[in-house]
Amino acid sequence: MRKAAITIGLVLTSLLFGTGCPPDQDSPTATRGEHSGKPKLDSALPSATLEARIQNGRDVYQRGEYDSARTILESALGEARRSSDSATEARVLTALGLTAYRQGDYGQARARQEQALALKRAIDLTDEFWKSYNALGLIAWNEARLSDALALYGKAVEHAPTEEDPGSLAAILNNQGLIHTDLGNFAAAHTAFERSRAVSAASGETRLHGIALNNLGMLSIWVGNPVEAVSYLDKAMPLYRSVDFVPGELNALGQLGTAYTALGEIGSAIAILDSALQLSRQRGMRQEEASNLEALAEAYRIAGDFQRALHLYGEAERINEDVGLVDEAGSDQRSRAEIYAELGEFEGARRYALQAVETHRSIDARWEELADLVLLADVAHQLGDHDASAEYLETARSLAREFDARTARVDVVLTAARIADRENDHPRVLRTLTAAREDLSQGAYDTEWEAEHLRARAWLGLGVSDSAVAAGRRAVEAVERVRAGFASGVLRTAYASSRLDAYSVLVRALLLDGDVGGGLEASDAARGRALLDHLTAAGLADDGARAAALTLGEGEEILRRITELSARMQEFDEWSVEERDSSVLADLRVRLAQARTDYEALRVRAIEQDRVGVALLGGGLATAREIQDALRPGEVLLEYFVTPDGLVSFVVSRDHFSSFEHPISGENLARRVRIARSLIADREAAPQSLRAVLKDLHKVLVAPASEDLAAANRVIVVPHGVLNYLPFAALLDETTGRYVVEDYALQLVPSAGVLSVLRARSVPGDYPRSGVAGGVAFVPFHRSLPATRDEGRAFGRTVPRARLVEGGNATERRFREALAQPRLVHVASHGVMNARNPMFSRIELAPGRGESGPNDGRFEVHELLVLSVASPLVFLSGCDTGLGVAGSTEFVWGEDYATLAQAFLYAGARNVIATLWAVEDQGAADFAGQFYETLAASDPVEALAAAQRASLADERYSAPYYWAAYQLAGDGLMPETQN
Repeated sequence: MRKAAITIGLVLTSLLFGTGCPPDQDSPTATRGEHSGKPKLDSALPSATLEARIQNGRDVYQRGEYDSARTILESALGEARRSSDSATEARVLTALGLTAYRQGDYGQARARQEQALALKRAIDLTDEFWKSYNALGLIAWNEARLSDALALYGKAVEHAPTEEDPGSLAAILNNQGLIHTDLGNFAAAHTAFERSRAVSAASGETRLHGIALNNLGMLSIWVGNPVEAVSYLDKAMPLYRSVDFVPGELNALGQLGTAYTALGEIGSAIAILDSALQLSRQRGMRQEEASNLEALAEAYRIAGDFQRALHLYGEAERINEDVGLVDEAGSDQRSRAEIYAELGEFEGARRYALQAVETHRSIDARWEELADLVLLADVAHQLGDHDASAEYLETARSLAREFDARTARVDVVLTAARIADRENDHPRVLRTLTAAREDLSQGAYDTEWEAEHLRARAWLGLGVSDSAVAAGRRAVEAVERVRAGFASGVLRTAYASSRLDAYSVLVRALLLDGDVGGGLEASDAARGRALLDHLTAAGLADDGARAAALTLGEGEEILRRITELSARMQEFDEWSVEERDSSVLADLRVRLAQARTDYEALRVRAIEQDRVGVALLGGGLATAREIQDALRPGEVLLEYFVTPDGLVSFVVSRDHFSSFEHPISGENLARRVRIARSLIADREAAPQSLRAVLKDLHKVLVAPASEDLAAANRVIVVPHGVLNYLPFAALLDETTGRYVVEDYALQLVPSAGVLSVLRARSVPGDYPRSGVAGGVAFVPFHRSLPATRDEGRAFGRTVPRARLVEGGNATERRFREALAQPRLVHVASHGVMNARNPMFSRIELAPGRGESGPNDGRFEVHELLVLSVASPLVFLSGCDTGLGVAGSTEFVWGEDYATLAQAFLYAGARNVIATLWAVEDQGAADFAGQFYETLAASDPVEALAAAQRASLADERYSAPYYWAAYQLAGDGLMPETQN
């Protein structure tokens, strides 16, 4: 099946026509880097007339006129033979071999190259052997004879004139690296590219140096390290420009676009790919222009701009048709069909899918036709045309049998199972999947998750709860493995969100089975992972990180290797049975099985090494019994699980579990939360409108648990998805007319499992009231935010032995030092959420004079994660310090909880207070003063509730806008602090 479009060209340097020959360019490919060779003068020179003819053939070849080039070179070959000029004959045979390769005649290409090599051997033209081996390696590579290609490149290295022409070795090493990449030998590929880089840099081969760096960047993307890729590619770009090597520059731009897409920085990716598009247009490189359009279309598709993506695919399709790339034009049509299907516009999807089938049939592109038919079968079924759907699926099944390829069979099986699921034909789903069990278990985890998910839905539909639970657990486990294979934390979170139904089915199956505790555990597994996603994806789990991050990061490297090995297997599946190298395929299967085994063992080791850290990152689970044991008398935990179709609420006390289901859709709930937040933020909004919304949400979220809450004085909320951005303290009980905070003290945790490990690391005892002593308040912008000085002074008045650090003295360095001490830390400043990548969300402090890096005044999440925070309480009194991605942009159901607060908890803070929206300066100052006055004889949860109740009683601050933004996350306890 076609891979995601990436603008990288397969660049070849002529090995044939003499020194100074410019490179020619092959068609773009989504998975290959730059292939390279090194020209060299022949030792024996032909006559001037024959040389002129060869030069003419070279010029025509460079223009892409391969038929004409072949005619001219055949004439030159005849003349060389008539004059018994064996050296020139060998040279022209090599050129003819490459020409045949360009025309797709690999048999003729191989025959010509073998003739040339035999002739070179006969006349002992040893310094030319490497060129023939290199060319034969290229042909073997394109025929998917990878083992043969690797052996041929090995011989090319043996014969390369490394002393007088070190660039020849650099070229071959690049080619070797590409073969190792295709074989999934990523360490060997990296070694080859690094050797090529070193040799070309030492010998001043600028173009080859750029190619080596470019290929290192490509490899870094494939193995899931886009940050490293950007570094390599940024170094390759100026090298290409210095020698005006436009194909290389286009290649690097495309790779950069891919790297930034992997980082979740879609805006940067689009800007870079747009530059590549403009460059290809300026140079009249139509094929590259189409490839760049496809890459841009895919970026816009990821960004959710489907109309722009459709337009760009349409432009690419027209260019591909103009330049004769019919196969690619059909793939563009299929991409448009897929987008229309995503939008639910199935008539449009069917129209373009039919066009794709017709286009691919016209050139007998049967593998692509199979992909078209599978899509068409699904779309036709969505339109209610079941007969046509069955016909398309049967045709696809016949093609899959013809290919005898696992991936083809899996595509057909999953489509058939999806259709049966849509018809609620549960027995047919099970029969379909059981027949393909072996195929489904041999690849990466992505197909495995869907198969198990469909199986779980079928058993659930049949009411067989134990089988539904078993299949549901396997589906969730596979989802967790797949998400870690993404290089981007943003894409991981999005992937898990799109697969939320796997968790939903498992929760429903457990509840059907009467296992409320198990349902709670499954619900807990569906949240709290975004911090881990960004931490390990960005490669930030370095030597300063905790064992959890280091070990889980290592595990995710294995998962990325699993993904890449599976992708290699799929590429081989696309070749006919006769063309496949069975030994390579068998080796890939063995290594894939070993990688899966390695991952399972490492996951267990991670939890054994750092259970607290794993839980805080969302990588480990607590049992229902452990969650209960973490609760104190008078506490009740409310955990929510939001799905597109409904809401499940779990209520947990020390001796009781219960659950409630509400049919409210995720979209409906998100709309209500959005309305509530907008009304709270608008101080001019009609109070009755706000109260009506808050009452409505209370009915859904709190009222069903009223009996369980009757004896409680504290509620621990575990929100999910959109509920992370709802101020629970402001929900209004219509039966009493009281806000929730008037009856209960509230605290939040990212997951119930986090509560158990936070409490486990705390000192024993219930709510100690030993008082607090010592703390530091940071007020870096007291001039632009004058009320923050009042806030800092209130801290100083109410916290014994407190210090106030203002203005330019409130530096990031001092903030770090304060966090390392067991004292309270209060910061009244700006909080800035990075919606694209929460790892770079930050607190603004004063920069150190003349300093940058870790003391630049931008205290970012990734910097926090490698610190050891000793503070029992960090109060982030800023704007939006409690928001994650969804709160900053859109409410997306299923998104994880990724905030500054969670990062502080991971780094060691006991409790963190943060805000859900921009707080008013003077109100914040008065609120902080009230909080710290109460904290002197209380714990932080009760102090927060007291401050909120005091605001309610104050006419100036009684509106929820002033007090409902504050939320506390953590263990809720307060040990005695030190001087």
